[in-house]
Amino acid sequence: MQAGQSTAESVKESRVYRIAVKVGLVAYCIVHLLIGWLAIRLALGESGADASNSGALRELAKNPGGVVLLWIIGIGLLTLVLWQLVAIFVGYREFKPAKRNRKRASAALRVVLFGYLGVAAIRTALGPDQGEGEDAQESLSATLMSVPAGRILVGLIGLVVIGYACRQVYKGVKEKYNDELDTRLTGAGRWFARAGHIAKGIAVAVVGGLFVWAAISYDAEKAGGMDAALQTVRDQPFGMVLLIVLGVGIGCYGLWCFFFARHAKHA
Repeated sequence: MQAGQSTAESVKESRVYRIAVKVGLVAYCIVHLLIGWLAIRLALGESGADASNSGALRELAKNPGGVVLLWIIGIGLLTLVLWQLVAIFVGYREFKPAKRNRKRASAALRVVLFGYLGVAAIRTALGPDQGEGEDAQESLSATLMSVPAGRILVGLIGLVVIGYACRQVYKGVKEKYNDELDTRLTGAGRWFARAGHIAKGIAVAVVGGLFVWAAISYDAEKAGGMDAALQTVRDQPFGMVLLIVLGVGIGCYGLWCFFFARHAKHA
């Protein structure tokens, strides 16, 4: 443990590391801007619009220079994995032990998220991907349901996702995102951060709800990722308007990442 902390401290002091983290956060921004744009296209009835993480990456691959950008995004997101590992070992020392441990636990979850997205970006850059997006979500839930107590596990995953979503909404409403910054956001940055965290929290909560419903109904096909969640919103009364609002909000989360890249306290 001591060796890990010493290594993390050395990495944290590297200028190359700090620049790489900022590049990674900008990459994360681009992914959310694309998801927001695809959500709006989905709301307007465009067929084939896949407003998921993997859908955003595939959309990027279609454009000139997209493959090169995907490599940059993939490497940048994997750098964020290193960033969160450093945070687990030496981050958040300014907080009391209980809060510090909560934040380090959140960093561990982000290791998984950034790692998944980084690998997905590189796979997309390498060529047509298989088993991504909604099919992957259904495959995961089907696999889990096939093991002992798997149905309970799928439900628990859904509840954890909902808990994370509620935390995002809370961070937006109470402006707790400022804990991650070396300054306090005002003006446009503040509103991007608030709207972005709330919108992303709502969308992720629907994803968690789909997993819970899959567990209750014992039907893996009811599980899904972000695209399925946004389609569920679209199918509700006034769903088109709600989905456009969510799409704009997710785009705001992407813009918040620009401010995060500039003012990240632990980068």
